[in-house]
Amino acid sequence: MKRTITSLVVFAGMSVFGGASNAQAQHCSNASIQGAYGFHGFATVVSAGGPGTPRAIIGVFTMDGRGNWTTNLTINDNGTILPRPDSGSYIVNADCTGTLFPSSGGSVEIVVVDAGREFYQMRTNPASIVLYGVSKKLFPGENEGH
Repeated sequence: MKRTITSLVVFAGMSVFGGASNAQAQHCSNASIQGAYGFHGFATVVSAGGPGTPRAIIGVFTMDGRGNWTTNLTINDNGTILPRPDSGSYIVNADCTGTLFPSSGGSVEIVVVDAGREFYQMRTNPASIVLYGVSKKLFPGENEGH
């Protein structure tokens, strides 16, 4: 199990740093991500002294371009299917890195790539959830150039 978690963290790191070269050529802000984004991700909920519980997640994020978002996710939590709506705020820095702040708590680091058509995610708080995922714009061209 430790090997799986390590592999997930390494893969997530490669995704984040792989997107960094594209991100460096861009100037980003909250307006860089707006509209609907399809999301898929994988997570492990780590408990002290025990094996982690796997999760697969799919859904849609809607970003308003002003620092607010909503989502409707479906989570497979070790075989139990759960709908999980959420909302929150976000900040996108000029270097195209940023943070999502879910109203349910914690934080998720992001990297905006491909002129806002995608963003990569990795949960950093709470540390008991190892999560990485990719959000890709559902309707390219929507709200671009604003």
